[in-house]
Amino acid sequence: MPNLLSEMRSFALVVEHGGFSAAARSAGVSKARLSQHVSRLEEAVGAQLLHRSTRSMSLTRAGEVMLTHGRQILTAQDDAFDAVAALSALPEGPVGITVPVSFGEMFLTDITAAFRALYPDVTIRLDLENRYQDLKTAEADIAIRAGLSDDPDQVAIPLGEYTELTCAAPAYLAADGRAPVSVPRDLERHACLVNHHSCPDGRWTYFQGDSAYSVRVPATLSLNHFPLIRNAAVAGQGVARLPRYLAVPEIAAGRLVEVLTEYRSPASPIYLVYIRESRLPRRVRLLVDFIRDWFRAAPELLLQGPSPDPSGHPLPGGEG
Repeated sequence: MPNLLSEMRSFALVVEHGGFSAAARSAGVSKARLSQHVSRLEEAVGAQLLHRSTRSMSLTRAGEVMLTHGRQILTAQDDAFDAVAALSALPEGPVGITVPVSFGEMFLTDITAAFRALYPDVTIRLDLENRYQDLKTAEADIAIRAGLSDDPDQVAIPLGEYTELTCAAPAYLAADGRAPVSVPRDLERHACLVNHHSCPDGRWTYFQGDSAYSVRVPATLSLNHFPLIRNAAVAGQGVARLPRYLAVPEIAAGRLVEVLTEYRSPASPIYLVYIRESRLPRRVRLLVDFIRDWFRAAPELLLQGPSPDPSGHPLPGGEG
């Protein structure tokens, strides 16, 4: 069957305007051309589509069916062309993100600056918040979370695993008479910098092979904000257990040294979450893909290979 999109469009136009003359004036074409298109369509489908007389016009049963399906085909064609055209146009409009405090402080300034350098007409609303926010009611399109909820409308892209590294300043570890930190129990003899939201019982848990170790550490400084704990550790105030993404840059710069390297802390999968929509706004899709690719390019900050977790809560650690 030949391509009859033009004929379908002419047929729909004639029906919409109630006759050939009005349709021809609206389209800026001749009445004869529209009549030719309709006749060609009738010939192709083998059925009369219009009852025509000198004074009136009406749809046949075949015409009603053709109009319904023809409009669907024409709408799909228009949508396809609009979607392709949108690819060459810069996106614009707002995108909201909710993210835990220290995670946002660490990453989102660089991420949003780099994203807006590519798409300057997209505006970003960033909400640093450690409590769980329902994206269906919050003023946010995207969330970064540890674990998943059971919401069937939720789409979750794994970014990696949240883990913590135990570390201290070189000067602290090298102080005269200071005991080494070789096994978890050694922490009992050190000044420890503790996030009392992430471990309210004052215990740090470690794993080695199939064995687990839980140590009650002396909290000489107790805070609820990991960046401040990092600063205290860099200043030599004690041993800290910091999120990998905060510890790795300090270790690379020589301001902190990792201890207990043969032990691992508990791990929580981190997800980039948004609500499933039939047509996700392009600006949201672009930012989702940008954040995903940003973390893939920096695998040292979040361990790769998250495992399922049903909790659906913000990142561990209270005030980030």
